[in-house]
Amino acid sequence: MVCTFSSEDIRQIAATLRGATVAEHNGWSIEQRASSGALEQLVTIYPRIATPAGEIALITVQSRQGYYQLFGCTDYMVIEPDEVLFIARNADRASCMLISAGRTCTLYADVPLELLRVPIDALDPALLLSVMQLALAEHRLLVDANDR
Repeated sequence: MVCTFSSEDIRQIAATLRGATVAEHNGWSIEQRASSGALEQLVTIYPRIATPAGEIALITVQSRQGYYQLFGCTDYMVIEPDEVLFIARNADRASCMLISAGRTCTLYADVPLELLRVPIDALDPALLLSVMQLALAEHRLLVDANDR
C-alpha cells in the first residue's frame, strides 16, 4: 500500500512543521528555516517513486545532523502541536520517522509490531522509545495488521 498525499495533506504537514512548501517535479519539499532565513532542515515527500518492485512513497530529511530516508511510507499522522509521524508498515514490522517543527528528526526502523501488544512494563528498557513512538499510531498499525 502506498500512502497518497493530497495538496491538502502537504499543506497540513508544512503548517505543522512550520515550513514553506516548494513543489518539485516529483513531489514536495518543505523548507524549515531559522529566524535568520538559513535553511536548517529540508523534508521532501515523494508520493510515487518507481522501484523494481513497484511504486513507493519516499520521505527524506536533510539536516546538519544527517540524511534520513523512510522507504515505503504507508501512512502519516499529525501529532499536535508540532510533529508529524510518517509510517512504513508491512505485515509484521513497522518503521517510523518523527519530524518536528523544532527541526528534529528521529527514525525507528524495522520494529516488530508484536511489541505493541506487550505490556509496557514487561518490555526491556532498550525497546521503550521505539515502542512508545509507534504506540502513537497503534490503532492504525494493529487494526491494519489484523485486517490484512
